[in-house]
Amino acid sequence: MPCKTKIIATLGPASSDIETISNLIRAGVRVFRINCSHGTEKERIRLIQLAKSASQSLCIPTSIMIDLQGPKIRIGDLEQPFILLQSGRTIKITTQSVLGNENVLSIHLQGLVENLSIGDRILIDDGKIELKVIRKESASLEAEIVVGGKLLPRKGVNFPDTELSLSGFTDKDLRDLLVGIGQSIDAIALSFIQNEADIIKLRKILKDQYPTREKIPIIAKIERPQALEHLAAILEHADGVMVARGDLAIEISPACVPTAQKQIISTANRMGKYVITATQMLESMVESATPTRAEANDVANAIFDGSDAVMLSAETSIGKNPVLVVKTMASIIEEAEKNLARWSVWDGNLAIKSNEEDSYFVIKAARNLSDDRNVTAICVFTQSGRTASLLSKTRPNVPIYAFTPNSDVYTQLSLYWGVQSFLTPRASNLAEILAILENSLYQSGYLRSENQIVLICGYPVHQFRTANLVMLHTFV
Repeated sequence: MPCKTKIIATLGPASSDIETISNLIRAGVRVFRINCSHGTEKERIRLIQLAKSASQSLCIPTSIMIDLQGPKIRIGDLEQPFILLQSGRTIKITTQSVLGNENVLSIHLQGLVENLSIGDRILIDDGKIELKVIRKESASLEAEIVVGGKLLPRKGVNFPDTELSLSGFTDKDLRDLLVGIGQSIDAIALSFIQNEADIIKLRKILKDQYPTREKIPIIAKIERPQALEHLAAILEHADGVMVARGDLAIEISPACVPTAQKQIISTANRMGKYVITATQMLESMVESATPTRAEANDVANAIFDGSDAVMLSAETSIGKNPVLVVKTMASIIEEAEKNLARWSVWDGNLAIKSNEEDSYFVIKAARNLSDDRNVTAICVFTQSGRTASLLSKTRPNVPIYAFTPNSDVYTQLSLYWGVQSFLTPRASNLAEILAILENSLYQSGYLRSENQIVLICGYPVHQFRTANLVMLHTFV
């Protein structure tokens, strides 16, 4: 059986051919990430098409998630190939387009001077260089160089102490979204959000411009301290979160990341929202054939914390052996999942919203029935995928087989913990549902005669209602 916790692999130069992508799926990948911060539009379209082709050839459904770049802020160009900033000295920060040197740097950000306060930190190049604002002028800032070093042009900038008055959704993101929707992607990850307004804006764009895809899952990347402060509000509007530990570590310090990870995962799980843990999970395997012991621990602990998926970035996009990395991650996940009953901190008890109470109690009844009886699987008939995704958050001990006539939902369901999806014809009554179950599961080798399953569906079946029926069925 494949892992219940889903493996997300980032595609890139090391995984840009059909053979490698097919082998990644065989090794356990069920979600492919397309990082819009790298490559050209043409290259990203090609990767999406290759992933879809490999999935169809193998008859294994996989999801495609585009990761929008968001408002990545950078310093401007320099007079020299690099400059040396000396600790203890001061430097001027301006929004004007000037070539930087040891005395002045340009940061292209509207509202920079208005947003920052005296004492606020400015981190450059993944936090290697630290500045502190000591004086404000009408069109510039003066900052002390707290930690100096060698600085190259166009390096990224972080503002950990400041809630910036800028949108988490840029013109580039809009162009990349258009490409992704045109290629029928299954999920959207939104970078550098600060509060729920960024999610609401993206959802409105989808509703207004792409109404047939307005319910596509939106994953909020939590990588700024302001997003942590607004976490519950963000989760009210997002479908899930990514614990994006790279930029988060820069903004709040590496020492605080483990606590933040547990806060994000536990809050999202209680609210029934999807969770990805990401960044440097098996980073040493970019070069090495084996992970460090600390990395193996990190992956397992993400499982025990309650992650729905774990994500590989450089390991599969530019690493020496992306397929070996996935096989290694799958082996760690399999071992962790054998011990979930003993070590998992997530018990599956959701704090559900009132408008989903009926579905939740149906799902809870199905989960309890699967525990009480000798049940092989829980089977869900779903139009939108919501019943299956919500069931997955309750962490049943048996596989979840989700049946849908919707081709978009069929691939989206690959995102979710423990869910195996099937594309089926529409059913108009219970007899047709049971016939579809029997044909699909027998042919796939998932069930045998005398196996019991729990069925969840809407009744009457032909009315396509939300889940309101739980039934115990034994195959003869």
